Formats: sequence, C-alpha cells, structure tokens
Amino acid sequence: MPTAAEHRASCDQFVAHIHHLCAEPGVRVRLSRGRGRPVEECAPMDRYLSRRTAHRSQRRAYYTVASLIAMAGPQSHTPGVRPDTGTDSIPHGPQDGSEGPLVAPVEPASSSAEPDPAAWFARPNLGATLAAAVRRAGHGAERTESLLHVLTRLSDDQLHRRLPAPVTRLLKDDITPDWGVLLNDLVQRPYRRDKVGLRWRDAFYLATPEPRRA
Repeated sequence: MPTAAEHRASCDQFVAHIHHLCAEPGVRVRLSRGRGRPVEECAPMDRYLSRRTAHRSQRRAYYTVASLIAMAGPQSHTPGVRPDTGTDSIPHGPQDGSEGPLVAPVEPASSSAEPDPAAWFARPNLGATLAAAVRRAGHGAERTESLLHVLTRLSDDQLHRRLPAPVTRLLKDDITPDWGVLLNDLVQRPYRRDKVGLRWRDAFYLATPEPRRA
C-alpha cells in the first residue's frame, strides 16, 4: 500500500500524464466529455485512463480531474502554475495577495528524498484558489465564500457534478487550480470530508482580508 507521500507524488504524475495527452486535440475532446459524469458514463475516456485508474480507490476523482484539465486545454507549465509565469522553476509565491505563481514546482518523481509534507500542503487547495480569484480577478468575496461553503457541504456525487462550472470561471480569469492537490483532496474526501472541507475553508480565510466590522 502506498504511503501518503507516494500517493501525493502519484497525483502529480497522473496530472502530468493528462497534460501530455491533452497535447493531442482529439484526445482532449474525448477527455473533456467526462466532466461532471460518473465513471460508468465516460466510455470515451476509458482507453486513456483505465490502465492508470482501474484499481485505484475513488476512481471518479481521476476522471473528474482529467476532464477538467482537458477543459482547460493543453498547458506547458508545471501543473497548477499560472500560465503567465513563463517558467517552471519559480518558487511558491506569497498568499498575502501579492502576485506570484499559485503553486510550487512539482518534485521530480525519481527523487530519492522523501518529499516534505509541508511543501505539499503549502500548495494551493481549492479554498486558496478561490481566494486568489477574489484577490486577483475581482470575484465577489461574499459570493465566493458562499460557493465554497456549498461545495464543502455537497455529497461527493454532487461535488463532481458541480465542479466544472466554478472551475470554468476560474480558468476564464487566468486562475488555474493546482490539479494534483485537487485530485488528492477529491480522493481523500469520501473518507475525510470534514477535514478536507476545513482545509479549504482555512486556506480561503487565511488568504482573504477579514471583513470590516460595521
């Protein structure tokens, strides 16, 4: 059974594989058709994903993330880094509202050193990504906060169905989720929904200004 660190590394490897697949327009179209759908309704995706997901727990998370990446389009940057950074080696930017990439570079899969868990959790989860949309793209703070609370309360099935809409808006505003972190959270969520939800809320509130008191 893989360790938590090995599983997190495998999430990044899966994301890199999907980015590679999406370089082919026909494949991208097939993968994008699965957004919001259960695995059983995603037959066009199976030829590309079955070999990597058939025996994985929470297989739907992989299909969802693959479809979202395909919806975003081919990207040459490190998974999760804003396309306009121009490099794959820029360090993780601050969470205080200043400009900078949204995620640290992915550690090479062949590294013999155990990845630092703190570095992984410093990467932006969905809550941090929504906070970035408030700070950088003018998304309404209260409306975005309400969306986050809805997403954390949804059943797993409904969350997978609802994610494409907010992700589409993020992408239109040049905010790219960290796909590896999102995948890991979606895999963990059926077992640790409250913990994942708390991480998302903490990341959002720690990266947005405190509301002014009347």
